[in-house]
Amino acid sequence: MRSIVARYYWAIRIVIKQQPELKRCLTRCRHCQILFFTHPRNAGRNDLRCPFGCRQAHRRQKSVERSVAYYRSQDGKKKKIALNQRRNRTKNNPASRSDRAVGIKIEADQAIFSHIQVVVSLMEGYQVVLEIIKTLVEKLLRQPRIDLRKNLFYPCHVPP
Repeated sequence: MRSIVARYYWAIRIVIKQQPELKRCLTRCRHCQILFFTHPRNAGRNDLRCPFGCRQAHRRQKSVERSVAYYRSQDGKKKKIALNQRRNRTKNNPASRSDRAVGIKIEADQAIFSHIQVVVSLMEGYQVVLEIIKTLVEKLLRQPRIDLRKNLFYPCHVPP
């Protein structure tokens, strides 16, 4: 994990050296203290959370707190009783649960892609389309083909 963070900070230093005006868009996560680039309108704020998971975790935590507070109220208790009675009358559909889990993963990926879009747009100086970012990331993460290694020549191997 340290090597990933070290490479990440190395990349940030390179960007700051090439474009020093982006230093004002650099901020620390309130939770994990990692440096990340933010949109220029959020420059200087110290209450932001990083898009690498802290933002989503905080949003989920606050949602649970609101839900617990609501279901402890009188109106919430009545609604929860009604929901439980309705749930007992219908069968649970396991497919719907897996769809919800996939939706959460896509949302997290979307957050990372939008962060990459902000950073690249800041570096390039113009708005970069999200679809271009997605295709570039897919190309970078694609595995190399195996057949490219077939033609390697090893010194200890003598060709026929």
